Amino acid sequence: MESAQTYRCDGCGSEYRVLGDPQPKVVCRNCDREATLCGTAAAQRAYHVGYTRYREARRQLSDALSTVEDGEMTLARGSFDNAATDFEASVEEFTTAVREAEDDTLADQAEQARKKATCLWQAAEWLSGMTFASEQGETDQATTYRQDAENRLQAAREYGTVPRPDEVLQTAEVEIQSEA
Repeated sequence: MESAQTYRCDGCGSEYRVLGDPQPKVVCRNCDREATLCGTAAAQRAYHVGYTRYREARRQLSDALSTVEDGEMTLARGSFDNAATDFEASVEEFTTAVREAEDDTLADQAEQARKKATCLWQAAEWLSGMTFASEQGETDQATTYRQDAENRLQAAREYGTVPRPDEVLQTAEVEIQSEA
């Protein structure tokens, strides 16, 4: 059975249900602007992209922490900055997933992921500040930044693990089937 996906015009807001091609180009018949994917399919796509960026940011954050332990502050700062950028991008995608989700399970899991990624984004920024302050010989400021980062890391732990996209989809499908 083919599933229909919903597209919304970026100009006038008209909606179109499309069967078949998973990513067709849909042009609005009312205003000739392109319509983009919306609803659950858009939420799932955004969650997947957000998760990919989140995983890369986690890797960069771990690498940066190891680099700090090796005493390479300048190199660590670059990695913390890269991690912060990817966490920020993941937050934007998870936010889109929350906004577009049509079922509560997907929206809830995307919201939890958004909150955790936000905490880690903030921690990466504080850790970048810590490395800069350390390079400048400002040990008190570096200590303050590190404590702020540790607080954000602790807050991130409270949100648990971010589920893989396939886990989110399976949970949402089970919930929909149990409601039927």
